Amino acid sequence: MSTTRSRLLVVDDDLVQRVLISKIGAKLGYDTVVAPSFEAATELLARDTFEVMALDLSLGERDGVELLRFVAERNLQAMSIVIISGCDDRIMKATRRVANGLKLPIGGCLTKPLDLNRLRTALELPQRSPPAATSASPLLQITPDRIARGLADGEFFVEFQPKIALQTGKVIGAEALARWRTAEFGMVSPLVFIPIAEQAGLMREVTDCVLSSAMSQGRKLIERNPGFTIAVNISGSLMSDLTLPERIEEILRRENIPPSALTVEITETTAMADVDRANDILVRLRIKKIGTAIDDFGTGYSSLAALARLPFSELKIDQSFIKGCEFDEDMMKIVDASVALAKAFNMKVVAEGVESPEALEIIRRIGCDVAQGFFFAPSLRRSRAERWISQRNSSADDRALSVAPAALAS
Repeated sequence: MSTTRSRLLVVDDDLVQRVLISKIGAKLGYDTVVAPSFEAATELLARDTFEVMALDLSLGERDGVELLRFVAERNLQAMSIVIISGCDDRIMKATRRVANGLKLPIGGCLTKPLDLNRLRTALELPQRSPPAATSASPLLQITPDRIARGLADGEFFVEFQPKIALQTGKVIGAEALARWRTAEFGMVSPLVFIPIAEQAGLMREVTDCVLSSAMSQGRKLIERNPGFTIAVNISGSLMSDLTLPERIEEILRRENIPPSALTVEITETTAMADVDRANDILVRLRIKKIGTAIDDFGTGYSSLAALARLPFSELKIDQSFIKGCEFDEDMMKIVDASVALAKAFNMKVVAEGVESPEALEIIRRIGCDVAQGFFFAPSLRRSRAERWISQRNSSADDRALSVAPAALAS
């Protein structure tokens, strides 16, 4: 067994509580160091390494949120943090969100008086997976010219993430997600190439390419599944382009796809940047029978105004709310209110980022119509998506037939 002991930093201005936490840390095998103030904690964190920090939010004239920010600025994300406070539950939940926003790993949030069993569990060092490699590697030398060449050479394509109707369990649509495979860089993430294309003024070409690819690759899905729709994200830079509806209509005509099979997704911040032009574009898309979805609902500052002023047919609740709703009552209230708003405007509600049966049960109970996320399937290449959707819908039909006699008999 290694002789190196993990280190615990206890940050608390209460002597009794410091001693209590330190004793439990010692029993768990930690080399424990205490800091009675914000200033003492920052000095220790600046020169030493700790695996776990127990942090009381009240530190005299300073507070624990300031220390969380210091930890994030120093890139100390490898340290697990246990937050302790006498504040009410809403403040604790909000503090966890602050930490999540700073990308800090939280081992637990404990209220006073401390439950010693919960404290012991929270202090136990979690087993972590190695960090995943990011596509946004500094080694990638992506230039606008390289993107333009990729478009010309047909290197861009789409993958489909299925959208499930919660009432029937059938796949009723899919979101088409842009992908780029290159010989020299391999797969390049949209997080890398989209900002470069935006800055270089190439989003019109990228969007047209992705839309054409989504329609041509999704043709069988549309033909084999009545009412099937494919959603495509539209860049914010295009929402002031009044020729957009005609260009979309031309692509649909060229690919022989009915307008009702397409839904364009626009983020709420994009839609509200120039409301008059966005309204012009969205109205004309709706007149042409093309669906329009407000994406990432709740993450901007104009959610209610966007719903009231713009003719969306679908509302997509952002995954940041869905992922937290099974553990956070406040998040669940936001999802619940979003569904009620959408219903008031006669909109279909899509929950994105569904990753657990608990989240699925919640969104089903509060009235979401459609769900997508890793709980069902990740994004899939065309052939795999066709097989997966066919099998899923066949199974849904079989289940419907098997319960029909019982339903009739009841």
